[in-house]
Amino acid sequence: MKDFLLSFALYIVRFIMSFIYFFMKLFPTNKNKVTMLSRQSNEVSIDFEMLLEELEKENFRVIILCKKIPKQLLGKVKYCLYMLKCMYHIATSNACIVDGYVIPISSLKHKKNLIIIQIWHSMGAIKQFGKQVVNKKEGTNDIIANVMKMHNNYTNVMCVSNKTKEFYTKGFDIEEEKILPLGMPRVDYLLGKSGKIDKKVENLLKTYPNLQEKKTILYVPTFRKGQNTYIYDVIKAVDTEKYNLIIKLHPLEKAEIDGNYTVSSKYKTYELLKIADYVITDYSAVAFEACVLNKPVFFYLYDLKEYQQNRGLNINLKEEMPDSTFTNMNEIIDVIKNNTYNYENYKKFKEKYVETIDTHNTERIVKYMINLMEEKNGEKQ
Repeated sequence: MKDFLLSFALYIVRFIMSFIYFFMKLFPTNKNKVTMLSRQSNEVSIDFEMLLEELEKENFRVIILCKKIPKQLLGKVKYCLYMLKCMYHIATSNACIVDGYVIPISSLKHKKNLIIIQIWHSMGAIKQFGKQVVNKKEGTNDIIANVMKMHNNYTNVMCVSNKTKEFYTKGFDIEEEKILPLGMPRVDYLLGKSGKIDKKVENLLKTYPNLQEKKTILYVPTFRKGQNTYIYDVIKAVDTEKYNLIIKLHPLEKAEIDGNYTVSSKYKTYELLKIADYVITDYSAVAFEACVLNKPVFFYLYDLKEYQQNRGLNINLKEEMPDSTFTNMNEIIDVIKNNTYNYENYKKFKEKYVETIDTHNTERIVKYMINLMEEKNGEKQ
């Protein structure tokens, strides 16, 4: 009965959205308009910033709509009104770019020529995601996924390697030929195409001068739904007389950290990667971003069996990075102290999962979009 009521309520919501959207689609399409939408954060992501800059060079009008779904009831009501705004801009755009599951993008029937590009908010997929985790502890209910058509309607999905296609095909339930290894805008940013990152790094080092006095270990664990990340073994293992330790938790994480191991939240993981000497993570795609910068990566998998049951993994890290994968933090610190990191395995891992290590990722994506828009609108000569 509970499942029936949920399904019925969702069908009603989708019907109302579709009814309103039918009239919005009567407005003319602005062939020069691109709308970017996200519910990952209330802030504009670096991928969107880089795309905005490139699209404006090509004289496009760009609308950016970023808003997380609030937890409070009143916030959810306001979010419904915000979705109407999103629907209007989708209906009048020539193309849309998203970095995750956006409800009106996937749930509604759009104009025939609308182009929808998925720029996923991670640089790869060590852990399973999307349709791979439906009905799992860390995933979405299958009723919600099916009725609201999760991850439908994408024209193309962008990624950074051919190997990543295999995981995205399953996560988005999309044909492999629609997944294009044209890269990710954040790669350009990490490699310094935009000067903003270096200025932020300069400010970071001025604000925290101790970061220049000794080598820095950066710990960036993934978010675990329904439980806090265990950070105390990391703190215990690191000799802070010899190393700086920075712990960068997911924005949704509730665990509390001593201020000695954090920096201001205004500094993003991208800036911290620049100043880190060693990166420790678990199942996070930050590992691929560290690879772009040639930073040694360690995988601290203290809850591997439990995580595989609750979420599932696409990459067997113990097989692919055996000398960099540990369940004991002290062993990681020993490798760092003794300088015995296996760079041969690291090189193979990097070449397999990050192929677009240049500063033309954003340009490639935008050029592809422009060609696609011209084809769809019959303007290509």
